[in-house]
Amino acid sequence: MIEQIKNILPNEINNKIILLLIKSPNWRIAKDHDSDLKLLNDLLDVSGSTYGNSLVTYNGLSNFYLDSPLNYYAEIIYEIVKKHTKHKFLKPVRFYWNYYNMSASAAPHTDMDENYYVSFVYNLNDNNGGTLINNEFYKSNAGEAIIFNSNIEHSSVQHTDVKSRFNLNCVVELQRNI
Repeated sequence: MIEQIKNILPNEINNKIILLLIKSPNWRIAKDHDSDLKLLNDLLDVSGSTYGNSLVTYNGLSNFYLDSPLNYYAEIIYEIVKKHTKHKFLKPVRFYWNYYNMSASAAPHTDMDENYYVSFVYNLNDNNGGTLINNEFYKSNAGEAIIFNSNIEHSSVQHTDVKSRFNLNCVVELQRNI
């Protein structure tokens, strides 16, 4: 089941987050499960895929926490989504901030293999790109989160109407009945 939650934060706050993102160090090429050799070939070959960039500010699985105001915003977004979703959130597992230019996209991938995680993509700006989940397109609407099972294959869809696309990808562990 895919949920959409609208109007999480106002555009003025989203723009403050974007300003923090563009001033942040530690960005990397967004790479999911592809091999390093495929990534290298894609980046150096004219016919290869293009990739977006990712800034990891929290990863509970590897005990990584970047001391940044971005995590405060991510936690606020997480709590608002938690309040409005039907899922029983236990805790966030990771916060990945994503940047895409007009030629970049993410290849189809899953965020986690297990079925007790959900992901949400929180869009920071309006654009005609978006997220493809189970072959269904979800447009990037600022202030909106799209929630889906983390083991469902999804990908980004290139935008053509603005120069940049920003979002937060959060993976959440769900409560489990024992």
